[in-house]
Amino acid sequence: MNFAETYPFIIALLIGALIGTERQRRLAEEKVRGVAGLRTFTLIALLGALSATLANHYGPGFAIAAFAAFTILAGIGYAASVSTLGRIDFTAAVAAVVTFTLGMLASYQESMLLSVALAILTTWILATRSITHRYVEALSEADLLDTLKMGIIALVIYPLLPDTPPDPWGVLNPRQIWLFIVLVSLIGYAGYVLIRILGAERGLILTGILGGLVSSTAVATAMASEAKENRAIISSAVFATAIASCTMFPRILFIVLVVNRELFLSLLPPLLMMAVVGACLAFLLTRKSQPVSKDVKVKDPFRIIPALKFGAFFAVVLLTTKLANLYFGNAGAYAASLIAGLADVDAITLSMATLAQSTLDPGVAVTSIILAAMTNTLVKLVIAYVLGTVEFGNKIAAIFLPMMLTGILIMLLI
Repeated sequence: MNFAETYPFIIALLIGALIGTERQRRLAEEKVRGVAGLRTFTLIALLGALSATLANHYGPGFAIAAFAAFTILAGIGYAASVSTLGRIDFTAAVAAVVTFTLGMLASYQESMLLSVALAILTTWILATRSITHRYVEALSEADLLDTLKMGIIALVIYPLLPDTPPDPWGVLNPRQIWLFIVLVSLIGYAGYVLIRILGAERGLILTGILGGLVSSTAVATAMASEAKENRAIISSAVFATAIASCTMFPRILFIVLVVNRELFLSLLPPLLMMAVVGACLAFLLTRKSQPVSKDVKVKDPFRIIPALKFGAFFAVVLLTTKLANLYFGNAGAYAASLIAGLADVDAITLSMATLAQSTLDPGVAVTSIILAAMTNTLVKLVIAYVLGTVEFGNKIAAIFLPMMLTGILIMLLI
């Protein structure tokens, strides 16, 4: 016998120990008695590995019988725990069956890594019980419906769409356009969920970053209103607005990295430097300001009509950019980016990154995306003056203008 023969059993023991440690910690935390802890779960995983090994000698029927017998045993143990301990712990029974199955998977070379990955995920699910319960209890009916809508557009509608552009220019690919709707909606949805779980009260950095994931323009609008109502929180509002705007640049980089990796390195220096300059100026000009008085108001994480509007807008931008570049050259693409940046920076980013894969020059795409980001930043500066106060607008200008100047200088140098 060599070490390779014992390796599956060692993996199974480690899987059982990992899940068992979480179960043992849970029992100690709640200060209650339990029927299964560290040692029991370790032995359960080992039993699964032994059953799979014996099945190699006695046939697959043995594995099926072993699994069925253990499931019955776990059910009996669950029933006994209810009558003896006086509490329901169905999770422990299910976790025991899962651990037994993972032990069986660990016995086969082709599924060994899968068993380890699933063991880690299982332990994570068990360990985050308090967080997940707290979040689910805080869910409203609208939140649940929005989650289902996300699932519908991503997993139901997307696979059914054709993957061939019907237009004569070959740019309006229905499935590709819908994929971008899913991508942008998912970014906003993730930011919304994080805000609901953690809350904006944890500080301005969290408020700005998470608010920027949903909409930096929404953050700028909310903070401008806050600053106008209460002069004492102007510094805090400026900091939150600046951080949210700086978050826009990593968001653009993420979209480009997913859609067209060849543009990522070209966009990294200007966008990263603008984000760094903005964050540094925000910290230097506001120092340690107090948190805002109330949470940033964001819209529902996902709504069908706005998503469809974004899809239509993206398609129009995509087609306009293609035609402008076809008839007016690079100047047409630049003009399209400036106009699109007034409303939304994600659509023009997706358009340019997509066209750069086929017909548009990558350098033109990079410049157009940066121009759109600057235009969007300028819009937020106007919002600061119009919806806020002159003092609030001046402080925002002291951050945004150097930030935009940095982007222009890097563009010229590169």
